[in-house]
Amino acid sequence: MAVRIAKKEDARSISSIMSYSFNFGNRNIEETSKNFDHQGWLVNEENNQVTSAVKVHDYLMMYEGKYVKMGGVGGVCSSPENRSGGTVKDILTYSLEYMNNQDFYFSALGPFSFEFYRKYGWEWGFSFQLVNIPIDHLKNFKPAYKYVCLDKKDNELIENYRNQFIATINGPLYHSEKILEDRWNNFYNNFTHVYASYNQDNTLTAIAFFRIQDKTLHCDEIYFTSEEGRQHMLHLFYRHRSQINNVEMQLLTCDNIRTILPSPRIQYWEWPHMMIRIINVKKVLESLKCNVKGTIKLKVIDKQAPWNNQIFKISGDGSSLKVEEGCKNYDFAITIQRLSQLAIGFLSGKEAIDLNLVEIKNSKKISIFTQIFLKRKTMLWQMF
Repeated sequence: MAVRIAKKEDARSISSIMSYSFNFGNRNIEETSKNFDHQGWLVNEENNQVTSAVKVHDYLMMYEGKYVKMGGVGGVCSSPENRSGGTVKDILTYSLEYMNNQDFYFSALGPFSFEFYRKYGWEWGFSFQLVNIPIDHLKNFKPAYKYVCLDKKDNELIENYRNQFIATINGPLYHSEKILEDRWNNFYNNFTHVYASYNQDNTLTAIAFFRIQDKTLHCDEIYFTSEEGRQHMLHLFYRHRSQINNVEMQLLTCDNIRTILPSPRIQYWEWPHMMIRIINVKKVLESLKCNVKGTIKLKVIDKQAPWNNQIFKISGDGSSLKVEEGCKNYDFAITIQRLSQLAIGFLSGKEAIDLNLVEIKNSKKISIFTQIFLKRKTMLWQMF
């Protein structure tokens, strides 16, 4: 078996394996082959036959207040006669080197199985909560001065406001022209409405994306920069009470919306969503915002990515981190899976220690470790 970057002439082979793996049907093979873009695809072949394929999407992801390169892994597929023989293992391992060579910081994916992808270094890194709110719980929220229906022509307004909302969240993707086009097509196909709320001084206070189905208003995204703005949008939802019985909202896991409702006894649940993986430890750690002063030596265990599988000296000067490679001896040891959770902010250093996810060799350095790895807001809305 040999793993390589896909060529244009691999279009039909990849389309055929994808259609089989995801049950798209034979018609999809013809349609996909005609418009196939081989960029970002990796394939494994044996005897000149493609046996498996993976797509690495070239995304920009918000991390610590700036966009960094993130490889969105999708379309992982293989022909059934070649499964259980290591064909996907080889291609996923190759994808790590491919992404590192192109200066990716992270990779993310939506797993069919957390256990399967954990073997190759990915780990649970994103969740969201769904809350189901009875419509009468929203009757006391105050209205905005005005509400405006938005559409595709308002892209610039929406994206500028979204950038304010996501500035302190790790995980959101930069909306390229292609992502925006796909989003609006999806909104159109799913009857999604987009509304903005404004104060009397014409200040934008919130933007929400929602659709109405089966007597429920589903709010898939809401951006707000103050609680006043969020409550303006909740009032707009209440105006739909003749059409709906409930409002279902997809929110950050740290969002405690239930505290502002008449009763917190509503249906809500947390959904484990995407997995995250560090591609380049040095790049990621040097991007962490941190005001710690001090030094730790961290042994990273990453069997699939040898450039990460070493001891790093991490030094804080009170404003940033400096990371040196190839050190000897260590204060802490951690797998790449758990380090990925810490770096994105899904887990804090204290949580990782309390859960015995870190090997501690030097307990005197625990305070520095926990100051470097703090809990952060995380969210990745898109699937790919």
